[in-house]
Amino acid sequence: MQTGRRFGLAAIARSVPAISRAATRIDRRTATVLSVAVFLVPIAFVVIVPHPLEQRVGVDFDLYRNVTTRWLGGGPFFEPYQVAGPYEIRAGALLYPPVALWLFVPFAVPTGPLATVVAVAWWSIPLGITAAAVRHLRPRPVVWPLIALCVANPTTLLKIWTGNPVIWSMAAMALAVVSGSRLTAPFVLLKPSLAPFALFGIRRRSWWLGLAALVLVSLPFGALWGDWLASVLNSRGGGLLYSALEVPMLLLPLAAWLGRTRGG
Repeated sequence: MQTGRRFGLAAIARSVPAISRAATRIDRRTATVLSVAVFLVPIAFVVIVPHPLEQRVGVDFDLYRNVTTRWLGGGPFFEPYQVAGPYEIRAGALLYPPVALWLFVPFAVPTGPLATVVAVAWWSIPLGITAAAVRHLRPRPVVWPLIALCVANPTTLLKIWTGNPVIWSMAAMALAVVSGSRLTAPFVLLKPSLAPFALFGIRRRSWWLGLAALVLVSLPFGALWGDWLASVLNSRGGGLLYSALEVPMLLLPLAAWLGRTRGG
């Protein structure tokens, strides 16, 4: 019995590399068909479901631009109820750390026609960085469907639609995977609930340089960090899985990196 079991286990062990090689030899046509099939799911959803997007385009971008303008004018960055005591997370509640103001301020200051230009840049820069990183890595066809799944993920599409700042965390991850430097990986902490992704490349010196830079640019906000900590601790309805639905956005560049044929 034991001899037969050993032979069976040995056969399974021999088959694993063969299965792995077969999986990595998915041809471009099959990968393309699978990727297109994945993209058809959200398209079908939009066609079938009436009013699929209840939020208007750029609602998150407008929110963070407005609160940043308020802060620049001497008002609070976080809503008073967030630092006063326990509250349920709802639309308009800010949970981004103060260091994110380095990102928000340049997009909040311009007015008139220039405001439109920077609004376009809010989307085009992080999405362009991510797309360019994936293209540079030239991922193998075997990961194309996975990349398509990350892009077609409803939360990915929704966060892009609303202009949520998480698109910049995705861009930071894309920059970290596209070259030998991991300098930008710690900047994924722009959204602390996605912190595990910020550990990418932690063993490299460039990662620690990035962390030092992040700490350095965090120092000027002083007491505002106390307000942020209070707003996080007072919040209800978040928890460790608060950003779980956004995980595919950070997996997108990682998937390209795992299947890369160059760079990284």
